[in-house]
Amino acid sequence: MRNKITVKKSKIKDAGRGVFATDEIKKGEVIEICPVLIFNKKDSENVMQTLMGEYVYAYERSKTMFALGYGSLYNHNNAANAKYELIEHEGLPEQRNELCITSLKHIEKGEEIYINYGKDHFAA
Repeated sequence: MRNKITVKKSKIKDAGRGVFATDEIKKGEVIEICPVLIFNKKDSENVMQTLMGEYVYAYERSKTMFALGYGSLYNHNNAANAKYELIEHEGLPEQRNELCITSLKHIEKGEEIYINYGKDHFAA
């Protein structure tokens, strides 16, 4: 599979980096499948006190999850053009889970790819 994404400065003011399309991406196309690192409650508390806390996803029972690849670099937009979904592999340890990023609509070459973090993300 040819890589259709890259990381560069986000178009969002003060957001730092973001993920951009290097080629057109069709609606429903899988953009990236990311391995994840899952932190237990104690480690999550420590991670949240560091810069890395800005890049983790909430996970079950006070745990957090860091997505490898570009998975933790997608910026938020209420009108997201992509979504994320946790893929859990039955019978395997949770550390084998993956995060799948899929386009919600056609994404043009050069366009920043956004996901919606969810309303609970900003409540904390």
